[in-house]
Amino acid sequence: MSELQSRSQIAVLGSGRVGKSSILQQYLNGVFSSAYNETVEEIYPQPYDINGKRRFVDYMDTAGNIYFPAMRKIYISRAEGFILVYSICDSRSFEEVQKLWNEIKSVRENNLCIPCVIVGNKLDEENKRQVETFAALEWAYKENLGGCFIEVSAKDNNAVKEVFDMLLEQLGNRRAAKPETFRIRSTSFTRKENSFKKCRNNYKQKKNKKMVSYEKVQCSSKGFQDNVFDDFKESTIYRVQRKQKEFSRTMSDSDALIKQKNNERLFSRSMSVPNEKTKSGYNGWGKVNRLFKRLFRLSDSTVNDLTKKKEGHTVMLLNSKLQGNRTRSLS
Repeated sequence: MSELQSRSQIAVLGSGRVGKSSILQQYLNGVFSSAYNETVEEIYPQPYDINGKRRFVDYMDTAGNIYFPAMRKIYISRAEGFILVYSICDSRSFEEVQKLWNEIKSVRENNLCIPCVIVGNKLDEENKRQVETFAALEWAYKENLGGCFIEVSAKDNNAVKEVFDMLLEQLGNRRAAKPETFRIRSTSFTRKENSFKKCRNNYKQKKNKKMVSYEKVQCSSKGFQDNVFDDFKESTIYRVQRKQKEFSRTMSDSDALIKQKNNERLFSRSMSVPNEKTKSGYNGWGKVNRLFKRLFRLSDSTVNDLTKKKEGHTVMLLNSKLQGNRTRSLS
């Protein structure tokens, strides 16, 4: 990506059950679910403030089992960046990541300019590891992705944010060709140093009476930038977050809440005026009295006779002589 676009698409690719959706949900909403639901395709737009301008990144959560090779080619040809995910507990998922990267190189030109992060998930299941860290890092290094490799745990929210920090840092930059010999300083292990603490700037501001949070993307160290990129151009990137309601409700709780709101709407037609005095005094009650007098041409004493106290609420009983001498009750 040579230039920063107003809207970018990032494809999250990998085998099934490696935790692609879990990583996205942990980063975007701060939640994790152990229940597995096979993904068909989901797009999650995320706004950012990049160098003072609003940009959107659409994260495409893809199916782990893509039955049609043509669909995979569409993702690879259209996406402007990639997050390739495997499970450290499944060696076959790592082999699938290698195939994906080879396919990306065959379809796209100048792959050094394509933002990409190699992610090993399920770090919380270390005792089941099948893919060794340095074996995966060595492969990534040979593919000029040594500075874009990381192991995370979506369950424990361990290093999940770093995945997206790595990705966003590559926007508008070109990775350097790997040195002939393996150098640890050209890998992601040297990305964070003491200097990156200066980038931990988070602040909030009110916009249109809604709380908006700006979380700054953590920048890497100067030495890392010099070793991993060619002529690195640093950008000031903030992730834009609106104040959201709690996401930890299960689907059953959500359905129950919707049902409760629907039930409240069914009984919202009753007209009852609270007895308690509001901030504006009894002006509301006076308006109701004036409205009754205007509609039914009643005196003050008659209106008072038509009111009754019941269980802390004043219920209006309009005993007007309508057609058929029926009593109309709003309660």
